[in-house]
Amino acid sequence: MPLFNPVSATSATSSSGNKLTNSLSTTASKIANSNTNRKGLTIHNPLSVTVYIDTADTVTSSACWVPITAGAYFELPTNGIYTGEIWAITASGTGSVNAREFS
Repeated sequence: MPLFNPVSATSATSSSGNKLTNSLSTTASKIANSNTNRKGLTIHNPLSVTVYIDTADTVTSSACWVPITAGAYFELPTNGIYTGEIWAITASGTGSVNAREFS
């Protein structure tokens, strides 16, 4: 039997996309500032280790919002989009993720 979700969804349109520069390590680093105009955010992990993201600067591998495994991709849900800061750490070593913010 098909599932039915009566919640209406709205689609946000965006007129600009910005690359978010970042440098990650095992110490929390901010990858996105608060932005009340945010309509979308994507993060691709090109590293060979997992990257852990969270809304708090206390992000750890055991207390994170989303772990992004090596080669994986995360897209911020757009229904009721989160507009606050986003922080990240690597499981080990250093590197950068490919992050884009749309507003």
